[in-house]
Amino acid sequence: MGTEFRISADNDGRRVDRVLRTKWPDVPLGAIMKAVRTGAVRLDGRKTKPDERLSSGQILNVPWDMNESAPPPPEEKRRVFTRLDTLYRDNFVWIVNKPSGLLVQPDEKGGDSVITRALAELCWTRSDFRPAPVQRLDRNTTGAVMIALTGTAQRILSELIRERKIKKIYHAVVEGSVNDEGRVDIPLKKDAASNRVCADKDGQEALTVYRRLADFGTKSLVELHLITGRPHQARVHMAYIGHPVSGDAKYGSGRGARRPLLHARKLVFPDCAELPAALRGRSIAAPVPEDMKRYETEE
Repeated sequence: MGTEFRISADNDGRRVDRVLRTKWPDVPLGAIMKAVRTGAVRLDGRKTKPDERLSSGQILNVPWDMNESAPPPPEEKRRVFTRLDTLYRDNFVWIVNKPSGLLVQPDEKGGDSVITRALAELCWTRSDFRPAPVQRLDRNTTGAVMIALTGTAQRILSELIRERKIKKIYHAVVEGSVNDEGRVDIPLKKDAASNRVCADKDGQEALTVYRRLADFGTKSLVELHLITGRPHQARVHMAYIGHPVSGDAKYGSGRGARRPLLHARKLVFPDCAELPAALRGRSIAAPVPEDMKRYETEE
């Protein structure tokens, strides 16, 4: 019993525990940690640690049998997902235009989501690495989402986001007449039980820079640059300054729309040698959704 496998280039630089959780998702985390701690998991013949970084070509021995993905079901039984709306795609990253109502990650096994659709469209069968989002949008927020197609891409894009080198530009329709421009530098704290976020001096740093694009008297169209990327950041920050996103019942404005009118409009990439040449210094824009077009066209 047990498995020996060689670390692929996609897992180069990843932690031992994260690779094991990816490849053996049905093994409880406690069992994985115990196996590492007791030496049942060995790296190049020696004991390792959960947070040790792996290198391509190393050999990892584990006490579990090989967990290859099951072959796809017959065509007549296979669930058919709607194809993703592609904004940009190469062998490094896939940028899609997420519609309202769709999760980025599934909330149940096999559930519909951006990633579920991506895996189906790619006919993905590997178990050691899976394409993954490198930023999240709320279910009812529309717009550009990045999917890393390799482990290297995931690490590079995540690092560029942490270093704030990839600009995330949103458009939002908010209540009231907003100042020409401004910034909201208010820490945010999330309550997991209620899935609500609030301004809290003990929360995580959060910074949003905004400028008004159009004023309709009772509403404004604003451009938001999320310097940080906290959960619900744009929605909470705009509500904090008295201009909640239209349609956002959770944070103060259920009026005027069936969903919060928030759209991830553009991703702006740095001129970075680690990115594919076609992406360096480039902006990728997501078309404005139908329920926001009347505000955009009157800008």
